Amino acid sequence: MKRPQSHLMRSERGQSLVEFALTLPMLLVVMFMVTEFGRALFQYNVMAQATREGARVAVTAAEGSAPADGEARMTEFLTGAGIDVDELTTLSCTVVDNYNETGTKVVVAVAEMPFRWILQGDLPTNADGAGTVSPNALTLHAETVMKAETF
Repeated sequence: MKRPQSHLMRSERGQSLVEFALTLPMLLVVMFMVTEFGRALFQYNVMAQATREGARVAVTAAEGSAPADGEARMTEFLTGAGIDVDELTTLSCTVVDNYNETGTKVVVAVAEMPFRWILQGDLPTNADGAGTVSPNALTLHAETVMKAETF
């Protein structure tokens, strides 16, 4: 008489739980990385749009007030988008008379800031903790150049 095969099924109990426990940390790390990349991309896009807005306002303004008007528009746009202007390392709008030695007068709007990670502090990159990632390792830089046709 043959014994039923049920003892083989019993030995695989809990297998799914172990596999889930092994893959969950990797899934969470990948999900965290995707979220952080999305935040960085959002902040970069807002900064790029702010430089476009600032350059557009400066190009349409009078030459004397162009830099101040452009910087004011960039500050207004960034504040409205929820970015703290105090964290920016560079926020400028300048009129360049001879851009790249072509004789063309342009307005250059620049915004730059370090990306702030959700987790602050040094993050270990390997098991022994020897390699770390600095929270300020990524600098977001946006720059727009527009030809000044009114002045």
